[in-house]
Amino acid sequence: TETGDARLVRYVAVDDVGTVVNPTIVDGQIHGGLAQGIATALYEEGTYDEDGNLQTANLVTYLVPTAAELPSFELGRTESPSPTNPLGVKGVGETGTIAAAPAVINAVLDALEPFGVKDIQMPATPERVWRAIEEAKA
Repeated sequence: TETGDARLVRYVAVDDVGTVVNPTIVDGQIHGGLAQGIATALYEEGTYDEDGNLQTANLVTYLVPTAAELPSFELGRTESPSPTNPLGVKGVGETGTIAAAPAVINAVLDALEPFGVKDIQMPATPERVWRAIEEAKA
């Protein structure tokens, strides 16, 4: 709370992936999607100066999480074959991305509830978290 740093220690995801042809690829696709969703919630932001110049135009200034910032992923799956193709497969690349950002932001808000914080904009950077706590105190 003093620094505003929000850290995820665990992320559990259960997806209906249809018929699984290659479990390693399915898990990798979901891991990648989860990383993207977490990045949206906590790190990635395009910022511009007063003249409209992009300030986050490289990977030094545009933050993306590395493996060190990502939590442990625990995956579960259900296999309901798709009726729209002969193999019963479903796309899984999007599944992790879609729910991760709102799930992470809701977790951040749940953690900040004792401080009176009701809303926070994405990404929930340490500065935004700290400011939200300070504003809730006022």
